Amino acid sequence: MSDITNPPHRLLPTRLGVASLAAIAAAGVTAAPYAIAAKTKSRSLSASGQLVRTAKPAALSSVQEGTVTGKPFGSGKMVLRSKLKQATVTSTFTLTTKAGLVRGRATARLTLDGDTANYKGTATITSGTRRYRRATGSNIRFTGVGPVSAKRTKITLSGRVRY
Repeated sequence: MSDITNPPHRLLPTRLGVASLAAIAAAGVTAAPYAIAAKTKSRSLSASGQLVRTAKPAALSSVQEGTVTGKPFGSGKMVLRSKLKQATVTSTFTLTTKAGLVRGRATARLTLDGDTANYKGTATITSGTRRYRRATGSNIRFTGVGPVSAKRTKITLSGRVRY
């Protein structure tokens, strides 16, 4: 009868021990991402590439693709989607590398010299995936040169990027 009215005292500390362990484990799980997460670092961006027109969805727009190489992303495939309005070209781009994908947009002023089109403006890196998931950058120098037809365009990007 004393076993029914007086339960063993070992159960209470065991329950508290399990609860404490669960609380400690939960605290460790929620704190772990902060301890593991790497801080973003500013890096020099200096890349260039040759793009070829792959589509012309409308009269004043084009899609170009090609390889871009340079720091800090290495070599990757770029897809540039552009629209022309008056003498301003607005573009969005993706750069796909082995380490992840980088997205951005660019605005450039178009000037013509005979059959040659020159682009000069700025780009912004807006997001990324995998290694570049925290990628950002603004006031990146964006230049391009190629025939007016936009069949081939050599581009360069220079500035700073954080990830």
